[in-house]
Amino acid sequence: MNPVKLNMTSFETYKSTETDDFTELEDNRLIVISSATGSWKTTIFDGLCVALYGQASREDRTDIRAMRSDFADNDTQTTVELIFEIHSRTYRIMRQIPYTKEGKKTETMASCEFYEQTADGEIPIVDRQIVSEINKKAEELIGFTQAQFSQIVMLPQGEFRKFLTSDTENKETIMRKIFRTEPYREIVEKLKGKQQEAKTMLQTEEQKRKGFIEQIPSLL
Repeated sequence: MNPVKLNMTSFETYKSTETDDFTELEDNRLIVISSATGSWKTTIFDGLCVALYGQASREDRTDIRAMRSDFADNDTQTTVELIFEIHSRTYRIMRQIPYTKEGKKTETMASCEFYEQTADGEIPIVDRQIVSEINKKAEELIGFTQAQFSQIVMLPQGEFRKFLTSDTENKETIMRKIFRTEPYREIVEKLKGKQQEAKTMLQTEEQKRKGFIEQIPSLL
């Protein structure tokens, strides 16, 4: 997954719209976001995760409503929009975070949308622009759950240790997806199945042979 452009409006510390244009990195495939502590590096991680999965990149930020900027104008909706590329195809995903306006008791309506950008315009890639379908499609395209994405695709401050100390099965699943070794695993499983079939057939033939041998004395 290659991020193209990330737009964050009234999100975290940003009062208005902040745009991160990753096309300026040209063909560089490895992106390092580095700066002094407190320079909003994690805000970019959160923006990516909220756009793709509707969740923050950190476990301590379970309520995305808390990500609305304290400086936001009362009528400005908190919005995160990401344009990204996968396998030479371009997609745009957008999520709005609900909030309660001053003087109101009910929250604003949140919305989300997911489209593929083509030469003929945008094409919806889900039947219904609702959270459940968008989340499912995003995970399917990216190939990682939100937890896996946070652990290995992005490396938030101090979070990579969770991958290093996670259980073997979890690490195996992540590495298998990264290096796309699933076809080889399937071949191994098929060979194991054939080996078991051959072993069963051998045992059956050996039992038959043993039975024939045991019948020889009575026949003589």
